[in-house]
Amino acid sequence: MRQNKSWRVREFRDARALGSYMRIAPVAMLVCDYALGEQTAPDIILPLREDLLVISRHVQIIAMTRTIDIAMRGDCVRAGIDEVIVKPMSPLYLEERIRTRLSEGPRGYIAIDDGYVGPERRGRGVIADTRDIPLERRGENIVSFVAHKALRSKADEHLEPN
Repeated sequence: MRQNKSWRVREFRDARALGSYMRIAPVAMLVCDYALGEQTAPDIILPLREDLLVISRHVQIIAMTRTIDIAMRGDCVRAGIDEVIVKPMSPLYLEERIRTRLSEGPRGYIAIDDGYVGPERRGRGVIADTRDIPLERRGENIVSFVAHKALRSKADEHLEPN
């Protein structure tokens, strides 16, 4: 990704350096590992989201981790992490996810006093199912599973020898 001439990739050694940079320059995307030494990604990101001096408070964030559980998922949601990718993954996959997020543009973000700061998750629309409906399922003449089972057991009774 560093070889891509259209991207400027910066690496930060600690949360303090990241916070200092984000106060003076805008950031389009933040990619981080979930486990960062003694801290986790939510521990670092939540203060950045709440800091009014940070220029890109509502930056899109991708976190990477080896495993994920319910508690980690909740922490990521509370910190406003947009996406969690489970390792191992190829660099091409990571690049694809970054390109997709950047092409979609900035998402809506909200900030609630003493609470959640991050992507607007309430307005997620329902994705329409665009798959073709099989011909046999288009009409009202569909036999229910229970009725089909009853007919089949009745037919089996007639086939059994007495």
